[in-house]
Amino acid sequence: MPRAVAENRHRIPLWLANLFVFALLFMAVTGYFFWQSHQARNRFLTNVQENAVLVAEIIQLSARGSVLSKKAVEEIFETFLGNTARFIGYLDKVEPFTSEELTAFAAEAGLAGIRIHKKGRKDIEGPPEWLPPPTPGCGGTFGLEYAEKKRLYLFSLPTQKSSGCVMVGITDKQVRIMQESLGLKNVIRTISEIPRVHYVRVETPDRPPGKHTHTPAVEIKVEGNSHVAEARVPMDDKTIAVALNADYLTRTVNRIWRNFFLFSAALAVLGTILSMILYRYQSNHLTEVKEFERRLSAERENASLGRAAAAIAHEIRNPLNTLGMGLQRLQLEGSKITADHQRLIHLMLDAVTRANSSVQGLLKYARPRKPEKKPVRLDLIAGNILQFYARQCESLGITVHRKITFKEPIPADPDLLGQVILNLMKNAVESQPEGGGIHLAIEKRGQQACLSFKNKGFLLKPEEANRILDPYFTTKTDGTGLGLTISRRIVEAHEGHMSVQVLEKEMVEIAIYLPLTGADQGTR
Repeated sequence: MPRAVAENRHRIPLWLANLFVFALLFMAVTGYFFWQSHQARNRFLTNVQENAVLVAEIIQLSARGSVLSKKAVEEIFETFLGNTARFIGYLDKVEPFTSEELTAFAAEAGLAGIRIHKKGRKDIEGPPEWLPPPTPGCGGTFGLEYAEKKRLYLFSLPTQKSSGCVMVGITDKQVRIMQESLGLKNVIRTISEIPRVHYVRVETPDRPPGKHTHTPAVEIKVEGNSHVAEARVPMDDKTIAVALNADYLTRTVNRIWRNFFLFSAALAVLGTILSMILYRYQSNHLTEVKEFERRLSAERENASLGRAAAAIAHEIRNPLNTLGMGLQRLQLEGSKITADHQRLIHLMLDAVTRANSSVQGLLKYARPRKPEKKPVRLDLIAGNILQFYARQCESLGITVHRKITFKEPIPADPDLLGQVILNLMKNAVESQPEGGGIHLAIEKRGQQACLSFKNKGFLLKPEEANRILDPYFTTKTDGTGLGLTISRRIVEAHEGHMSVQVLEKEMVEIAIYLPLTGADQGTR
């Protein structure tokens, strides 16, 4: 059994290897989606825990702030009312107040009312009856006190020798507004209005709550038509229950698994398609290998042909030169040669010239020059060659049409490109001996400059058009078949390519494509 066949039998079939790879990929994708779903749930529950602790701390701070603010306000009231009572006592000592004056003073100072009590005299107060009876005198206590039923803060200051007292009062309206804004109910109501917060509750447990923890347990439960995540945080002798809407988590998990099923379906389809493509890929690969081997064989053949042509041309060129010089001398010095012999010598010289031209073509094909690139303009080179052929085209009745839209310099060898354009022009003229037209176009196509000749007189079939680029293929009786081949090699040496396209009957377009980049010198 051949070794290659034995190795093929031990190899894993491509379809089985492909199936194994896709199975591993499917397992990896499944694990990834499970991990992603688990991570989304953990992130959500962690967020609920953090929010619950934050809400509990806000409520606790609010309760403490409410107590402290009330205490601070009472201290301010005590200072304010005490100073006011002393000032009133001083003014009353200078000149006793009337009820109307006390009323005006209370209104000006923002007080609920003022009362001056003097032993053995009737109390003077303003506004009248601001302190409903029965409240005789200063109430029997001095300092600040809060009359809850009357919703008043009262301050009593004894006069000198305790012969009387001054009482001033202020409403607790501002204190009540502040208490309501900082109160527990208002804080809970405000937090409950935050988006995604389902509810906040303060509960009194049956038994004292345990030690406060920063990571309370989270429970997912159903509230009506929604899923909520509830965390319970102990605070002093209460428990704060914070519930966030968990529909977001449900939607996120559903979206993750929907994406998983879609991706799995796409993966299965891709695996099936890839398995079907493998056979075509192998077939195409084999075709490419054969084509590469064909091109490699052609390159080797051309290289061998070039070396042989160079050797043959070297051996033939010297005898041809000697033969030509001898015939020329014979033609010049042979005065007794007949006219028939002169005609024969002339024909022989023409044959030597054609043979020498073929040898010159062989040398050019065998030793293509390396381009010496510099910035050149195709339109200027083509213009010089068209001017050179102008008289011949006029005599043959050939009209030249130009369409030049690209005039920028490109990196190229001007001499070699001139040879290419000269060959294309020469072929276009020689294919129309009875007149016609030549269409020359120079334009930019993508990232390449394109120079093309269109003319009639092409007699080959469309599928045979590219044969004119092969060595030694010619339709002329006196052609060598190397002109376009040499031109193609020159274009390829410039990293470009050459194309032949039959547009319609007897109408052919030969185009050369050259890269645009690399021009950094002066234009030639």
